[in-house]
Amino acid sequence: MSDASPARRKRQLVYKVVTVPGNLRQACEEFNSGLYFECHETLEEIWQEEQGPVRDLYKGLIQVAAAFVHIGRNNHFGANRLLTTALGYLEPYRASGAMGFDVERICSESERVLAEVRALGPGRVSEIGRDLAPSYGFDPSKIEDEARHWGAWGFDSQGAPLEMEIAVVE
Repeated sequence: MSDASPARRKRQLVYKVVTVPGNLRQACEEFNSGLYFECHETLEEIWQEEQGPVRDLYKGLIQVAAAFVHIGRNNHFGANRLLTTALGYLEPYRASGAMGFDVERICSESERVLAEVRALGPGRVSEIGRDLAPSYGFDPSKIEDEARHWGAWGFDSQGAPLEMEIAVVE
């Protein structure tokens, strides 16, 4: 009898320097390229640090990305639940957008996907193509004003982004 379990790499806490606009830009590129899990991870780095009102914006964007991970895994329940809760988190930002995102567009496109998830039902959600995925557009020219408006983490009092050291588990 052999113990042939694969060796697990020990996870460790590491520190890295990020900027919120850099993470938002990277998350948009990842989402729009179909790298939904990576997008989720990139947004989570700033969501974990944010304690102000845009925390829910980030959580909603994370949940839309995670819903597409579930769609890829043919997990109807997970996709349905995450899209539903994501829309709730994004609703307060829908009319005016936030942190450079066109939240109205993301919500409208996510509602279309949610309707398709529900129509297809269990066992068929993986049929949803990337062409139905919302597009995460990001306008960095709005960041300075919106960072001041929302009192967002990672910015100075004038809305200029700061380099922030965060701890992540790798």
